[in-house]
Amino acid sequence: MALEGTPRQLPFVEETVLKKRKDNEDWAVRNRERKAAKRQRRRDDGKGAIKRPEEFVREFRNKELDFLRMRTRLKVRKQPPAEGLSSKLIFAIRIPGTVELHPHIKKVLRKLRLTKVLTGVFLKATELTLKRLLVVEPFVTYGFPNLKNVKELIYKKGRGFFDKEPFPLTSNDLIEKALGDHGIICLEDVVHEIATVGPHFREASSFLMPLKLKCPERRLQMKKKPYKDGGDSGNRGDKINELIEKLN
Repeated sequence: MALEGTPRQLPFVEETVLKKRKDNEDWAVRNRERKAAKRQRRRDDGKGAIKRPEEFVREFRNKELDFLRMRTRLKVRKQPPAEGLSSKLIFAIRIPGTVELHPHIKKVLRKLRLTKVLTGVFLKATELTLKRLLVVEPFVTYGFPNLKNVKELIYKKGRGFFDKEPFPLTSNDLIEKALGDHGIICLEDVVHEIATVGPHFREASSFLMPLKLKCPERRLQMKKKPYKDGGDSGNRGDKINELIEKLN
């Protein structure tokens, strides 16, 4: 037993380890400064950008073309009944595409909570949901996730929203405060409610913030044609699980 007043010997750390720590700290500082400077350059470039008249015309025509195609899809396509689908759970992903969208398409994307590229949400398969997905089909891809991917998405990417503040799903106490009135008191309950599309699915899915996904090695192309025709948008069915594994 060490005598009182005897100085404790500090643990030995090799010089190479100390140097590596110092290099890592310096690199982290430089990286933060580089990213901050890059963000500032983008802001400055955006302020000084002046659009040519033909760019405004092209954007307007693209918006109107998207709107006309949307109306045509709603008239021509026959949506399958929600009861006949293989799963009641849909996972929808916002894919890269046109920045300037028609106001009506923007409105539907806001209702689906898919305003940011490469974010995903869980949806219940209803007639209204399927109609909304058809409206914004060129800008989203969706399908039926399996239980494994539902778990991994929520565990890895899940963030809750309580009292107007987002938080990681590491505290069952906060989950109970947010959803306890609906019998959901822990993370496992959230996963179960989403995966089974339970009676309180709406509350559980609204509690989850849109999941931020990573960019795949092969960027999703914006061809504005369905997945079945060689594009990246629209209904993938069970094939959505392959995409989820790449983005998770």
